[in-house]
Amino acid sequence: MKRFLWLFLLFICLQSSGQYDYSSRCVEAHAHITSLRFDDAGILLEAERAENPENLIPVMLENYIDFLTIIVGEDEAVFDSLENLRPEWARQLKDGDKESPWYRTLKAQMNLQWAFARLRFGEYFTAAREIRKAYLLLEENQELYPGFLPDKVGLGILYALVGSIPDNYRWIANLFSMYGSVEQGRLELYEVLDRAEAEGYPYLRNEALFLLSFLELNLQPDKNKAQDLLAYYRGDDSRNLMLVFAKARILMLTAHNDEAISLLLEYPKGEWYYPFYHLDFLTGLAKLNRLDDDANLFFLRFTTNFKGNAYVKEAYQKLAWYWLLQGNVDKYHDYMTKVRLYGDDYTDGDKLAMTEAQSGEIPNLCLLKARLLFDGGYYHFADSVLDCSDCQMFSDRDKIGFPYRKGRIAHAMGEYDLAIYWYDQAMELGREQAYYFAANAALQAGNIRESQENFELAEIYFKKCLKMPTKEYRTSINQKARAGLNRLQDKRKAQH
Repeated sequence: MKRFLWLFLLFICLQSSGQYDYSSRCVEAHAHITSLRFDDAGILLEAERAENPENLIPVMLENYIDFLTIIVGEDEAVFDSLENLRPEWARQLKDGDKESPWYRTLKAQMNLQWAFARLRFGEYFTAAREIRKAYLLLEENQELYPGFLPDKVGLGILYALVGSIPDNYRWIANLFSMYGSVEQGRLELYEVLDRAEAEGYPYLRNEALFLLSFLELNLQPDKNKAQDLLAYYRGDDSRNLMLVFAKARILMLTAHNDEAISLLLEYPKGEWYYPFYHLDFLTGLAKLNRLDDDANLFFLRFTTNFKGNAYVKEAYQKLAWYWLLQGNVDKYHDYMTKVRLYGDDYTDGDKLAMTEAQSGEIPNLCLLKARLLFDGGYYHFADSVLDCSDCQMFSDRDKIGFPYRKGRIAHAMGEYDLAIYWYDQAMELGREQAYYFAANAALQAGNIRESQENFELAEIYFKKCLKMPTKEYRTSINQKARAGLNRLQDKRKAQH
């Protein structure tokens, strides 16, 4: 009863102050923003400002548009231009009602969004400072207003990120008095997803669903949890480009590649949507995994139109692979030259593309085809390709890649003992190499043992993963191994 009385009084306070009014226009604008319909959102926010100039929710939403414009477009000139607007947004928020739960929440959201934008352009120190500010603001707000749902979106992603920090960097989080775990982050976001619409925060549902899609795919070993999220998606989400991206990734990584392609070919397009060329990149990947003849067209659309640098090297690598599969070695070399010339190596995929380009080593066709089919969830086809391959033709790298790929296929097909056998072989052959095969084999073996509740062996494998000298996919593999060790710690505590 007291809780509902507090909510009633809060509602009256917000309505009378007029400073934080999530009006129907703001709710609709928020939906347009996450759909990347920025112009439509801008029209609604302009009307809201004219009618209710003291309302600060439009300030946060305008900043949200700036944030997504930077993250989606990755244009550094746009980043520099929009950064000039940040002080004015911050000034307006500072003038808000300090007794409202929205006061700290909106300031935290702005800090968090700009921190993620800065990380993309290498401004690490400022980003770290803004992340800490956001964390402290949200923690303080939860003490003052326990259960205030909008806080939990930011806290969810912050707890998960802190929980996945590798051991050798955890001192930084501790120094900043930041604590959390992946599981704690997941629980916060699921709480938002389950409560948002029923408690009058419909706009939080899309954000929580998008962030959970990221967490379940990247920081959880059991892809069934990501697949379970599909039940939360609705038919009208196909008009929300951010959710199309998130759902397509889930489908692709849970052996529903054909469904992902259908979704990616049918999402709405037009001048009223802000260009999201990552969807072309994703469509190219899904089609290449199915060995489609037109996969190259989507990578070309991405490389031609995208103004940023992330995924550019990987896109040219995938174009090179496409032509290698077509038997055109000259075009393979042409595109691998572009890998060296364009884009940056910010992502693990771009780093791996650059490594291949610098090595001058042409991928083994059997292993390449098996990898693509595996990534698309076509496991039996991938296995049949490997069964026809000649191990005597393998390079030193491929001799490690072969048992690794056999292990991944057996793992995906539920043949866990066979998967461990192949993973152990990959670890033995690659334990002193910089290739990613041995480290990821240790990670995947740890995931299997964890699922079997053999926590002792799981810990051995996760720690072995972190000790591997891999340079390929190092960031993501180590992050997942760190998250695995944190999960084991939480599970052991729960047993006692």
